[in-house]
Amino acid sequence: MGNEHMNDTQTREPRYDETTPVLIVGGSLVGLSMSLFLSWHGVPSLLVERHDGISPHPRAFNFNMRTMELFRSVGAEEAIRREEPPAYRKSSVLQAESLAGKEFGWITQDATESDLSPVQGSITGQDIIEPILQAHAAKLGGDLRFHTELVSFERDMDGVNAVIRDCVTGSERTVRARYLVAADGNRSVIRQQLGIGVQGPGVQGHQLTILFSADLRQAFRGRRIAICFVNNPTIRGGTLILARGEGRGYGLYATYYPERGDREEEFLGARGVELVRAAIGIPDLPVQIVNVTPWEVAAWVAERFQQDNVFLCGDAAHVTPPTGAFGANTGVADAYNLAWKLALVIKGIAHPELLLTYTEERQPVARLTVEQAFAMFARFASPHAGQQSAPPVDYDAVAFGYRYHSSALPCDPNDHEYYENPHCPTGRPGTHAPHIILQRNGGALSTLDLFGKHFVLLTASEGEAWREVARSVAERMGLPLDIYRIGRQGDFIDIDGRFLDTYGVSPDGAVLVRPDGFVGWRCKTAALDTEQVLEQALACLLGRLSVSEEQRRLITSAGGVG
Repeated sequence: MGNEHMNDTQTREPRYDETTPVLIVGGSLVGLSMSLFLSWHGVPSLLVERHDGISPHPRAFNFNMRTMELFRSVGAEEAIRREEPPAYRKSSVLQAESLAGKEFGWITQDATESDLSPVQGSITGQDIIEPILQAHAAKLGGDLRFHTELVSFERDMDGVNAVIRDCVTGSERTVRARYLVAADGNRSVIRQQLGIGVQGPGVQGHQLTILFSADLRQAFRGRRIAICFVNNPTIRGGTLILARGEGRGYGLYATYYPERGDREEEFLGARGVELVRAAIGIPDLPVQIVNVTPWEVAAWVAERFQQDNVFLCGDAAHVTPPTGAFGANTGVADAYNLAWKLALVIKGIAHPELLLTYTEERQPVARLTVEQAFAMFARFASPHAGQQSAPPVDYDAVAFGYRYHSSALPCDPNDHEYYENPHCPTGRPGTHAPHIILQRNGGALSTLDLFGKHFVLLTASEGEAWREVARSVAERMGLPLDIYRIGRQGDFIDIDGRFLDTYGVSPDGAVLVRPDGFVGWRCKTAALDTEQVLEQALACLLGRLSVSEEQRRLITSAGGVG
């Protein structure tokens, strides 16, 4: 991507070949997720990707329950389930001398299921998931252009002027976009052009992904293994990625030293075969090396995730070591957080100030995640990675219990916690709305199935007053709002009687859940002025209300919000 034209500029009025509400740069996992999420919200976008198609490398391969919830909400989960390798469902993670050799211990027996969610995680390579996201985004109207690169961009007060180039024909087109989303990876040229620095431990080393094909039935010995961390005299700290799917072969992550003269092409032959055999533990195993790709092991977070109408997502905003499988999951969560905000602002429902909460909410979560991933990397994968690391936090709290704070969340100003134990949910604003099993017309579903498209107001058995004013407020604000009463005589039956305790409300209380499934506001008991409190809470959540301390006290104290 050229650099010579990438400067800020004053507002201009040139002619453009085309316009789009959102220009997405980068067509890997996060860029495709952003296109899909925006399309699902009914917002057109243009995605450009300089490569000619999906990468054959698995890269990320463990998509946790939270990520699969997001894909479920936009209708992509079923297609992913059809393609995920069945051999790796309920599979395990092993530490061993080699796949066929001495076992050192099992890290986990199954990380794909939990009572935290109705949705299972998926041990599936990124190379399997990306084509599914691509197909769903295109079906919903996303304009996806591979073999097309961003040449330059200029920002002004109202949007972005960009030049894109067809890599086949060399022809260029000018594009006018209201917003630009940089999903262009850890070396993001867009981030660099904006002058956004990064903070954190930085690069910790280099690894190669070696894709290979071989018959591993003898080494598996009937065990269901998705990942095997191997350590022996030939290959130290290697990782076998076995969840590749029928006919896709396998992957080996091996340490790589370019500073010592290592060249990636050397691993395409005998050296690569030697490493694979050592990792498998069968000296004469027939092995075919398919491909090798180098990559950096790094840990950092961008100083900010946005600059005016340009947003950083995924690896452009943060990079984690591979330990914990946080990287891709965090990137998809970035896109989900930003997509609904862009959609409501573009439709004129929310104020543009709402977009400022993207950095406010996602950066602290990314910082915590990177800190914990690096700490895991330092403890387990590389004892020499650094002596200073963050105190460990429970894995589920990092992956599923992260919490948002922002100017558009009417939270208790004295509450500064950024995560909670997801197994003991509180229902506080900024936390993920807890999963509860509901029943309707004899069929079971989760509270999570109610979220995703619109704001949702949940009330209990005595919350009829909230329902009546909510319809009036939503109509006046031009806001699509879904309203449900949970209880024996409500829209849904609370099978286990958990709604009140889990969401922290009384029978006459109410909870507002944002489109991304996070609790935006709650009133534990009926308020004195129900309509005023609800309208101000919604105005705050939509970025329409610059909340004064007095207003915040009203919103957060009415009925006991905290």
